[in-house]
Amino acid sequence: MKRLLAGLISLGLIFSISANAGSKNQKEIEKQIIQIAGKYGCLTCHDIDKPKNSIPFRVIAKEYQGKPDAVKSLVTSIKYASFAKWQKIGPEKYGMKPRAIYMPRQRSIPVEEAEKVVKLILSLDTSKVKVKK
Repeated sequence: MKRLLAGLISLGLIFSISANAGSKNQKEIEKQIIQIAGKYGCLTCHDIDKPKNSIPFRVIAKEYQGKPDAVKSLVTSIKYASFAKWQKIGPEKYGMKPRAIYMPRQRSIPVEEAEKVVKLILSLDTSKVKVKK
């Protein structure tokens, strides 16, 4: 009985340590996104979790995670603009309508930096993003 209890306690500690490490990793990812996005003015319209003028990064991650062309598609939107991309998806799927219809092209961000921030955004934990049924 003591061995079983000791084993369960050890298992619980392992799970709590790995869960804590995961949240620390997410905080580091968020910090890097804010650092890069802040440098190029992305935070004027975007936030990690809250809608501003546009959809939050975490919702963008939810929509694009697992799609084979996600990085290319998002980098293209950043570098060459996009129009009304979220006007239908946002309200219907996520219950939020962006105020901005148009995302202007961001000429100042190098492609490498755009790819880096997109990959960071796609690595965000989206388990708490609510999708409407």
